[in-house]
Amino acid sequence: MKTRMPITRQSVTHKAVIHAAEGRIKFFIVVGIYENGLPGELFITCDETGSTLDGFADSWAIAISMLLQTGTTLAQLVEKFAYQGFEPSGLTDCPEVRHARSPVDYCVRWMEAEFGTHTGENPS
Repeated sequence: MKTRMPITRQSVTHKAVIHAAEGRIKFFIVVGIYENGLPGELFITCDETGSTLDGFADSWAIAISMLLQTGTTLAQLVEKFAYQGFEPSGLTDCPEVRHARSPVDYCVRWMEAEFGTHTGENPS
């Protein structure tokens, strides 16, 4: 069963930078938060709008949002997606994620650092 986000909700915005071999990749992570403090939606906006990476990131974020809203925990997402490696990868400006193996790796590891990996269920 899907638990929709409240009409008005808090969110956290994080500027992410990966210093990849092909150059500096910048994107913004926005996490909508349920009233209990757990993440319930994810938006990713890449610096290069319309790029393959931007399209992938947007689609992946929609899927992650659907999973969070149907009871998948952040801990489960971290277990599946942390340290998944593909380009772009490299050093970052984020103290919690010094080296990202991919944007997916960066996102889930940053979310883990920001929100913790609660083992309880999301509000669904």
